[in-house]
Amino acid sequence: MTSPDDDLKARAKDYVEHLPAETALGNADPAGGVDTDPKPIDEAAAEKPQH
Repeated sequence: MTSPDDDLKARAKDYVEHLPAETALGNADPAGGVDTDPKPIDEAAAEKPQH
């Protein structure tokens, strides 16, 4: 007989396995990410002064 904890662990493992890698690692893009070419975004970030 399975306990509710076993089912919860199995569901959590399945959920995490289907997350994008950056989310599973805990450092998801706070801006939400984009599906477009990242080069213009990288260029804009390079132009932004760092504090």
